[in-house]
This record gives sequence, structure tokens and C-alpha cells, in this order.
Amino acid sequence: MTASSAKVTQLGAGISYQDLGRTGWLNYGVAPAGVIDPFAASAANALVHNLASDTVLELMLGGAEIEILRGCWLAHVGGHQCKQLPSWSGRYVYAGETLRFTPSAKGVWSYLAIAGGWDAGKVFGSTSRHDRSDLGDLIQQDSPLHAHLAQPSPQHLIVRRTPAAAQRDYTQPPNLRLYPGPHTQLFTDAQMQRITQQTWTVSSRSDRTGYRLLSDVSSQLAHQHSIHSTPTLVGSLQLPPSGEPIITLNDGPTVGGYPIIGRVAAEGLSWLVQQHAQRPLSFIWV
Repeated sequence: MTASSAKVTQLGAGISYQDLGRTGWLNYGVAPAGVIDPFAASAANALVHNLASDTVLELMLGGAEIEILRGCWLAHVGGHQCKQLPSWSGRYVYAGETLRFTPSAKGVWSYLAIAGGWDAGKVFGSTSRHDRSDLGDLIQQDSPLHAHLAQPSPQHLIVRRTPAAAQRDYTQPPNLRLYPGPHTQLFTDAQMQRITQQTWTVSSRSDRTGYRLLSDVSSQLAHQHSIHSTPTLVGSLQLPPSGEPIITLNDGPTVGGYPIIGRVAAEGLSWLVQQHAQRPLSFIWV
């Protein structure tokens, strides 16, 4: 049983339903989609006693407004500012309140979890929205948001917070671990070392499909190698002829024609996707 618990009054840069994504469909060309920062989404679900697999709202960059229609427990974790519900916290939110998420230098993505999980239609076993293939429910202006009717004990005055030691400062990313890919033999040792010897920044031409990286050495990585289309997993570091690496993300293609010279370790992707354009990033080979 579900109930209308909230309404989107302003979309901002984008809001979507996401869970842990679609598994087992890559060989049919179906991208996994799913939360782009699993660490933050899991932390939000934990604050309202959900499973990590429960559906959350994923918000990009900020500017969104959500009106609460029915009192409920909500939690917010991520890079946005929200005076009514600060990041890394959860509380009982009363009907009539409006949550406003504004951009912040701390990160790019935020997650809003509701006790019991948001209720959205499943396609191939997942509620995750994938825009390019039009899979999953689309959230639009004034869309009602439904939730499964499950509530923790209603101690309305108690605010829950993620322990300080478990919170992340996304403005201070660690060196991201990079595993060698299947096409490293196409490049010289010197070119491979430039990947880790140089600081990179995220291009503004980045989204859930993939993050493009920029640096002063991009021209030194330019090439004319041609390969057959090959399976491309989330986290794959592809190198186009321009020498500007692209890291495939959740909504990206399942096959690609650029050489794959590495793959970002899974725990590093949550750090990567929260970096604003021009924030420096570094890699280390594993």
C-alpha cells in the first residue's frame, strides 16, 4: 500500500528515482543506471532504517524544492545545502513543510530517503530511471511522490545524524585507485605514467553517462588507435583520440569503441562523481 507523501514543486537541475540499479542485463545492452554515489545513498537509507536497496530520490546540482504532503521520516545525505534538513541527518518532517536544496561547493549529488522507501514502478527488476532508454518512472514538475507505508518509531523531536567519523568531506578526495585495462599495450609506459603523474579536473561536459577529464597532458595522450567495440563496465577509463579520458558511469553505453586503459576502483567512483568542474583529482595505478 502506498500514499502520496510529497510533491515536486521545483525540479532544479534534475530529480530521479534510483536504487542499486539493474543487474544481469548488460549482455542485452541495458545500462545498470542506479545511484551514482552508492555511499551517500546507503547512508541516507540507513538514517531512516531502510535497506540499502530501497529507492531514494537522487538530486543533481541543486535548485530543487519538495513540498511534504504527509508527515514522514526523511533523511538527506550528499553535497547540497538544505536548511530544513541538513546533509547527513534525518528527522520527522511535518505536512506543509517545503524542503529546498541549493547548490554547494561540497558536492554535486544528494539523496533523499523516506522511511519505507519511495514507491516507483520497476522495470527489469529496478526502479532506477534511465533517461536515454526511457526506463523507469519520470519525475516532472508537480509530480506526486509516493512512499511505502512504513515508519520507524515516531520520536518526532529526535534528529538522527550520521556519525561524524562516517561522514565524507567530498572536497578532499583521496587518490583514486586505477586498475589496468585491456588495452594498456597500445600505449607506452611513459603515456601510462602520465595518467598518475598529472592532476586532472572534471569537465563541465559530464553527467550520469560519463565524466570527461581534462589536464595539461591530454595532448600527449592523443592517439589514432582503432579497436573493435568492446564491453564497457561502469568505471571504465576510455581514451578517445583527443587524449581526454572519459570514465563511463551508470547511464553510459554497455559497449564502446575507444581503448580502455583502466578502470576506477568501485569505492573511488563515489568520490569522483561528487567533484565539481575544475576541482583537482589524482589517480594511482593498482
